[in-house]
Amino acid sequence: MLTGSIYGWENGEDDIFNPHSPRNRDNCLEPMRLIDELGRQRGISLHTADVNERNQVFPDFSLYVESIDFVASPAKRNYLILYETLLTVPRNANYQYLNQFDLIFTWNRGLIEDGLTDSGGMHLPKERFIQIYHPNPIPIECRDNFYSRTFDERPDFICLIGSNRHANAFDERELYSERVRAIKWFEENALEDFKLYGNGWTVPQKRFGRLGKIRYRVEKIAPWILGRPVFPSYQGPVKTKYEVLSKTKFCICFENARDIEGYITEKIFDCLFAGCIPVYWGDAEIGKSIPAECFVDFRQYRSYAELQEHLKAMTPTQFLRYQEVARDFLQSIKFEPYSSESFAEVVVNKIVQNFALV
Repeated sequence: MLTGSIYGWENGEDDIFNPHSPRNRDNCLEPMRLIDELGRQRGISLHTADVNERNQVFPDFSLYVESIDFVASPAKRNYLILYETLLTVPRNANYQYLNQFDLIFTWNRGLIEDGLTDSGGMHLPKERFIQIYHPNPIPIECRDNFYSRTFDERPDFICLIGSNRHANAFDERELYSERVRAIKWFEENALEDFKLYGNGWTVPQKRFGRLGKIRYRVEKIAPWILGRPVFPSYQGPVKTKYEVLSKTKFCICFENARDIEGYITEKIFDCLFAGCIPVYWGDAEIGKSIPAECFVDFRQYRSYAELQEHLKAMTPTQFLRYQEVARDFLQSIKFEPYSSESFAEVVVNKIVQNFALV
């Protein structure tokens, strides 16, 4: 039996495999449960690091979920799953950090095709990087039937679901601030059509850097004194994204960063599952992965006013066509690389192969 320790899940106690965990919103832990299940079928015993330490199990390998501090251990091999860009997690492009891992699972095509070379000329070969895609659990509501509410059955016009955060590196490609611009435009020009959901929107926009933090503190003063909401469209957190998206016609669906090839997260899939049309901005080559007829490409509009005009003019028949194309895509083999099952198979199979277990 091969043993492994998972790092990067702060709750520990194997919570990362628990379908009843409070962190399992929208069944987001399904990919890790499938890694555990498939691993057991292939002779792997996998637990969060605290469980193995308590049971005095010395793991054969460690599996890190996103870039957290590396922990020295007796593990023979160390693996890393990268979800985010360096704009959000800067060490995802740090040679010294990444060089501690034998294999790195990532969506980043630049790393997969060329490896990583730092400013000092140190190089990680492309063989250290294994391609994965952001996994997308199918909502329970869609498991047996991909039926979606029609245009007329959706009372809400447009929404945005996200947390009030900022990038952790200065880069013109970040879209955290663009989301805030979208929110403010709709609040100022079409408040009755727009609803904001997520965490952290009772305070002003979070900002990066020392000056950004000072500006953030100053911007908190007026709303506090006047007793006014910072974002009047804010509806609070969501229980599930599906619940909100299934009653909404359109969703502002911006990635955390734009123009990074291969960086396609769950955001657009959440919309497609619920039959909500995403207004997308992110990977410039998104049309190579997801049919362009599934979403509204924000880059085609010169302003939010022009976007709003286009969305308002959409007919129920046109809306239905978007839904039909999305449903066909989700039920086709083209979706399979983005599934939880495919994600688990790539990770487990590579670890097994790495340890020569056949």
